[in-house]
Amino acid sequence: MAEYWGVFVDNAPYLLMLSDEERSAREKAERLAESANFRTLLEATLTACEQIEARHVDGRDVDWGAQLTVISASRSGDVETGTREIGEIRAILMPGCHRAVADTLCVDATLATLIDSKFPQVSNFDDLPELSERDVQMSLGTLEARKHPRGGH
Repeated sequence: MAEYWGVFVDNAPYLLMLSDEERSAREKAERLAESANFRTLLEATLTACEQIEARHVDGRDVDWGAQLTVISASRSGDVETGTREIGEIRAILMPGCHRAVADTLCVDATLATLIDSKFPQVSNFDDLPELSERDVQMSLGTLEARKHPRGGH
C-alpha cells in the first residue's frame, strides 16, 4: 500500500502523488496545489479551477480499473510505450484530466521539479518561444474543436 496525496481541483481528484526518497506525497501535492504555474496551466487548458488543494487519498477510493495517465521517471532517451516497463511512478492523472497537463508536467522544469526533484534541467518554455507559439496555435485549434458537437478534451 502506497501513501497517496491528491491535488483536488474544485473538490474532484485531479492528480495523485506518491512519495519518493526525497519528498513525501503530501509535500509534492501541497507544492503543486499552491503553484501559480499549475493554476495557469489548468486555466490554459480551460479547466475550471476555482479551488485547488492538497488532500490525503485512500487508495481504496480510486477506480484503478479506469484509464489513468501515469507520469514516471525514466532514463534520458528511453521511450516508454505503455507497457509494464515504466520507471518509478511520480504522479497519476485521473480520468478527465487534459492531456496537455500531463505533457507539460513532463517537460516544464518549474512544474516537473515539483513532482520529481531529480528532474533533469532541460529547458523551460521561456527558452523556447517558438514552442510556446506553436502551443498557443494548437490551443486555439483545440478551442475551435470544442465548438464541434463532439468537441471537448
